[in-house]
Amino acid sequence: MSQTPDTPAPAGPAPDWGSRLDFYTFAPETLAQEFPEFEIVREIGKGSMGIVYEARLRSSGERIALKVLPPSLTLTERALARFHREGSIMARIRHRDIVGFLNQGNKGRLHWFAMEFVDGVTLQERLQVGPLPVRQAGEIAAQGARALHFAHDRGIVHRDVKPGNLMLRHADPDAAADAPLRVAITDFGLARETGTGSMTESGAIVGTPMFMAPEQVLGGSAQANTLCDVYSLGATLYALVTGQPPFDGPTAQGVLKAVLEQDAEPPSRLRRDLPVAVDAIVQKAMHREPAQRYGSAQELAEDLERFLRGERVHARLPGLFARTVRYCARRPVPTLLTALVLLVLLGGLLFQQERRRSAIEQDLAEAERLLATAATARDEQDRPRSADSVRELLLQAVATTSEAIRRDDHFAVAWFVRAKAHHRLQQYSEAIFDLDTAERLFGSANPEILHFRIDALRQQGDRTSMRRLQQDLTSLLRIDPSAHTRALVAEYLLDLADQATGTERSEALARAREVLAAVGDEDPRATVARARILELEGATEPALAAMRNARSRHEGNLYVHLQAAAMFDRNGLYDEGAREHEMMRLLQPGAQKPTKPTPVDLDGFGKFLGDVDRLMQAIDPPAPPTPLAPANEPRKN
Repeated sequence: MSQTPDTPAPAGPAPDWGSRLDFYTFAPETLAQEFPEFEIVREIGKGSMGIVYEARLRSSGERIALKVLPPSLTLTERALARFHREGSIMARIRHRDIVGFLNQGNKGRLHWFAMEFVDGVTLQERLQVGPLPVRQAGEIAAQGARALHFAHDRGIVHRDVKPGNLMLRHADPDAAADAPLRVAITDFGLARETGTGSMTESGAIVGTPMFMAPEQVLGGSAQANTLCDVYSLGATLYALVTGQPPFDGPTAQGVLKAVLEQDAEPPSRLRRDLPVAVDAIVQKAMHREPAQRYGSAQELAEDLERFLRGERVHARLPGLFARTVRYCARRPVPTLLTALVLLVLLGGLLFQQERRRSAIEQDLAEAERLLATAATARDEQDRPRSADSVRELLLQAVATTSEAIRRDDHFAVAWFVRAKAHHRLQQYSEAIFDLDTAERLFGSANPEILHFRIDALRQQGDRTSMRRLQQDLTSLLRIDPSAHTRALVAEYLLDLADQATGTERSEALARAREVLAAVGDEDPRATVARARILELEGATEPALAAMRNARSRHEGNLYVHLQAAAMFDRNGLYDEGAREHEMMRLLQPGAQKPTKPTPVDLDGFGKFLGDVDRLMQAIDPPAPPTPLAPANEPRKN
């Protein structure tokens, strides 16, 4: 670029930036003269809304990103106002996953604002390598959704969410190896404040075509609301798990036409190992009808977090009828005659099946809602929820799931949901029957079924239940050797040790230590189990100290407070025990005092220990011994 002429400018009023064209040209090397407080390191980006530099504050050495809007032939009052608005918007939304705003101003002809420097790469750059692991993609999308909800709560809609505007921060070298990835949302140049006029022309399309919601394409900037950001984040997640955008084409017009007229190819067809839950989440977030999407970015974040925790997500894939309609809409000519025949012969049957399935899913959704409501401490009037109110909600959940089972007694999920309601009602025999039926219909036991059945069998406490409990514990350890499962097995071993003597007691304690060897103190059950081991070994004071440490480390965990109360009471520390009982009452009104240990089946002691031994050897095989070097072979350093 040419430099500013050395000839002095004629006297007169200052240029009216934005109201007319100005022929001033900008030379980047003049920045050092214009901004002596900044040390310009390098240019890192350029676009229609300015140039971004990596810079340092000379006063502190802090790295920052400096966005500069130089005068140009096309600088207008509207462009200048949008530039300043971007800075003011960023100043309103300070969040750890949104690029932080630092300062804003102008120096003569140059307008600028400074923001946090993000050391990392954009997700668009990361996608050049290929799709992301599914869990990583879910974590990133959940963080982005939480940050967008934060902005939406403050009246800001981004309007251009895409992989290129989400940065993946480089990991802190001091962070743990399993530390979660962190993202930063950037570029609020197209953002708008809800309830205000738009800075774009009426009906103008703003955003990136392949990630835009249909209503944003159809209605322009006026229709760009928070649900458009939900759609765009869903499209971004689509790209992260498949490696390609949901829509693409040689021209922007072609992409916009596809967004308006077609459904994106389900991501599971592009990635065969994609979990059903993630497939459903993406399709719900990207639904063509805004009313069928998640109601907010927070709802999207919560469903992604359910998937990451291994829980059932709320999103559901389209039913058979909906998929058939979509298929016919995409292929009208080859399917027209076939569709007519099928509608005549099978239309009624399909309609009835879909109607029944829809009714079952509605029943199950209502039952899940009732269970969730029963788990809340306060009612709709913010009063403490009574035990009678909780029982009534649980009985309604049983009735609702029973109606779903009446419609289709081969629907495994319905049996499982009813089992959860029976379990909450302490109707353990009924819960075990429902769980057995669900296992048979699923084809095998899954960890969730086993966890509920183990607790129900433990509550029953008879000899037959205890023998079956041992089988379920070994089955759970085989299919899910997680920290939680190991702690559960160790807890049962300690119940065995509590009622055994001599060698049997010593073996049970030793096996509990072995099972817990690979579990850290981040698991509350494991910390409690280690305190109980010390108590059963006779080390009372260390045991009490370990339990107090567990209580402090897991403050607010109902199970830890319950076990602490029991240990303090056993050792005559009734004041401490009373405080734990009070904490339990606050955490869960109506919580019972801890009961005596459940009786265990010592007759099956040897077989259970043998099963645990074999499983532990398979899960955590011992390291092979290091072979000794021959005497005549020199030792290698």
